[in-house]
Amino acid sequence: MTGLLDEAAVGPAVRPTMVFPGTWANIPLDSEAQTEQAITALIKRQVGRDDRLARLRRDAKDRLRGLAADAKAANAIQLALSLEILPGLPFPASLVSDYRDWPEAAEGLTVAERLGSLLPGGELLELQSGVAIRTFRATTMQPGAEEIPDIKLEYFLCVPSGEFLLHVVADVPVLIDPELVAMLFDAMIDSVRWSPGEASAKGEQ
Repeated sequence: MTGLLDEAAVGPAVRPTMVFPGTWANIPLDSEAQTEQAITALIKRQVGRDDRLARLRRDAKDRLRGLAADAKAANAIQLALSLEILPGLPFPASLVSDYRDWPEAAEGLTVAERLGSLLPGGELLELQSGVAIRTFRATTMQPGAEEIPDIKLEYFLCVPSGEFLLHVVADVPVLIDPELVAMLFDAMIDSVRWSPGEASAKGEQ
């Protein structure tokens, strides 16, 4: 098993940037105040201020708060929510990134072998951002009373020094061909670049 790493243990020199297709909302995780402010602004923008939609706003806010709380508990460095893949075409998806340590059992292997040990049965990807491994599966999730389809993707790739790993998990709760979803997120992972200082997401709105 990989161990979760606090961002301070990795350092600011390995902050990733990623190109997001379409329209995404980035929920900052640095402080409770920033998280709450971003969630409130997003709900107002997407749902509006109509009094008849007050319950919908409350439910949406509670779900986003729960998602942010789970991300913070996992020492996530990024929480991004997809709004549209194209103008007028909704594409619900979430992406959470965190840092992980290599498991001790991976010592002495090549990078590809070490990555393969993290996700047995996963597909190794030769990307411009480096070697990565990915799994994806069609499953279901139950955010409310009913189950809905969900495509879950998981990635591991090395930071430039090779000392640590970037771990990315994406959820796409929509009925769609998983292969197409995998192609989309593979392209996003391929866009990862490393730069010092604050992380930014190109294509963010």
